[in-house]
Amino acid sequence: MSRRWWAALTAGLAAALLLHGAALAAAAAAASQTSAASEDELRLRAKQEKFQTAAERLYDSVMAADRNGIFYTLRDAGAAAGDKTLRQSGGELGWIAVDEALLEAEAAASRRSEADRLLAAASKLRLAADSLTGGDDALWLQYRPVLKEDARQLVIAWTTSGASGTGTAEARMKTLQQHWELVEPSALLMRDKALTEAMRDSIAYSSRLLTSHDGTRTGWAVQSFESLSAAADRLFLASGGEGGYLAADALPHPLPPHSGGGWLIYTIVPLICALLTYVGWSNYRQGQHGVIVLPARPERPSRNGVVRK
Repeated sequence: MSRRWWAALTAGLAAALLLHGAALAAAAAAASQTSAASEDELRLRAKQEKFQTAAERLYDSVMAADRNGIFYTLRDAGAAAGDKTLRQSGGELGWIAVDEALLEAEAAASRRSEADRLLAAASKLRLAADSLTGGDDALWLQYRPVLKEDARQLVIAWTTSGASGTGTAEARMKTLQQHWELVEPSALLMRDKALTEAMRDSIAYSSRLLTSHDGTRTGWAVQSFESLSAAADRLFLASGGEGGYLAADALPHPLPPHSGGGWLIYTIVPLICALLTYVGWSNYRQGQHGVIVLPARPERPSRNGVVRK
């Protein structure tokens, strides 16, 4: 086996080793990015669970009328909700609604006569915190059939009493509004803002028609009440949108090997391998019989018409 053949073989092996090393380096970089992302997800998950635990304890303290417990658990819930990492998950408007619920709870807790308001605020916080960790089993999603039933009862109350006697329908509307207010922070956290605003606007429009006491708008009112049920379906059955938002969706994910700079490695390395292999093979082909053909030496320039050898 000639020296040229060995040179070609060595070049090919070197190219293969280079490709293998580049693949290992890319795999190590991807593994490092995956590990960092996993740590971020675990850290966020821990903060979500901490907020959920604090909100659950606040709700339990309110239900037990434990004033000391309310004070401490409300403080813990506020501290947990203020974490910057936690607020990476969920929509911005949802966190604004959470802050408002905390303020409502603080104001109601300072007055013994506002137990209902305190319970409502604690319920909002509990549902909002659970929405971050509950996924498809989150508590706030259970309000879809509740709101749809409220809308159905509203239609029945309106059609049976008519525009002349709207007391029953107004009571039904108030119940629907209360149920919606409980889940609105959760909806703002976990659903697209447009869907949440559409539900809110539908309730507001129906309420205005109901309180107008205008008999000519009876058909409009029934249609608007029925549209509440459809709006609830669109909101509750939608997947996370602008605010996203399964827990880990707010975090950056590692780039796959073919994205970012990874494609450069997998493009250049094969080219280098091909080039080295071609050079080695060319040298082997030229010298495989032990003879290397060199180009002819150029003739030296002549002087006075005589060619010099």
